Amino acid sequence: MKVYKKIMNVLSYLESAIQVIIGIVITVIAFANVCVRYLSNGQLAYTEELVVNIFVLMIMCGCSLCARDGSLISLSLVFDSVGKKGKKIVAVVGGLLSIFFYVVLGWTGWQKSMNLFAKGKLTASLLIPEGLFMLALPIGALLLILHTIEFTMDVLTEQAPFMKEEKKEELLND
Repeated sequence: MKVYKKIMNVLSYLESAIQVIIGIVITVIAFANVCVRYLSNGQLAYTEELVVNIFVLMIMCGCSLCARDGSLISLSLVFDSVGKKGKKIVAVVGGLLSIFFYVVLGWTGWQKSMNLFAKGKLTASLLIPEGLFMLALPIGALLLILHTIEFTMDVLTEQAPFMKEEKKEELLND
């Protein structure tokens, strides 16, 4: 478990760095496009394509980082109302359902990407294979699976941040 946690810490650091880089790149590209549009009546058509497709990767990485600490959108009313054992059960069931969904998402994205590569489809402006951009879905799905496993293991071993807070509250109440 400790080795897995160390690997996931490195991975999440890399994901965070990628998020920062993508954010900067998207901001610069979008700003340049606005300036070109304002100064001339043209636009950089390829920037729209690039920003939208890179933004998908950014969203997938962001979602996986949220899955790491359990902050993805969830029904916390149920999770918060059960005790430690209930939280463990909910985390396992939710984790399994989430992983199933991410496997389907990743597989679908992979199939779509391979079909686009096989057909030789290129983007309209950049003339880059469309399948390259579609790989953001299986990559994001893999990251989501890894971080969902990490979160589920943290709940089961009571290492999740909210589980530690509950322990502190129990000690204070005793």
